[in-house]
Amino acid sequence: MKLNRGFTTIELVTVIIIVAILAVNVLPRFDGTASYEAHTNRAQLISALRLTQQRAMQQTNSEAVNNLTPYCHHIIFDTTKARYGVPNRTDCTVTSFSSGWQPDATGHEVDARYDITFSVSFVGDAIISFDWMGRPLGGCANGCTIDVESAVETLTIEIEEEGYIHGSL
Repeated sequence: MKLNRGFTTIELVTVIIIVAILAVNVLPRFDGTASYEAHTNRAQLISALRLTQQRAMQQTNSEAVNNLTPYCHHIIFDTTKARYGVPNRTDCTVTSFSSGWQPDATGHEVDARYDITFSVSFVGDAIISFDWMGRPLGGCANGCTIDVESAVETLTIEIEEEGYIHGSL
């Protein structure tokens, strides 16, 4: 009687194909979350910019046209931490964050463990504001970009001079 030991070629090829499929689909999920966090933060920042823009456009009273509006329609980027928002919605002269600042719908502070930073392309204070027609003002009036940088990649947000806000590759 003949003893069969070992695996056939078909069995070996089948196992190799199964391992390859698992490697392609499962192993990337065990990788870090830096790329996911960068995409999430970019989407969240685009939403905050669009919300701020919409608020500026909906301010239809006569005071808003003369820039005497009781609400601030801008987003300030903190250069010391990865955060953005409006430090004081009723006082537009406040351009720094207090120690007890809590973000509202247009604000966000990134958890330090994700190592994400924001950088704005124009010179001057990192403040993006909008007029009553939704166009950017100040240093961003001719259009600007915001980079969301992680350990893995850099994602860009563009604000066109007409007010169109979008992510780019």
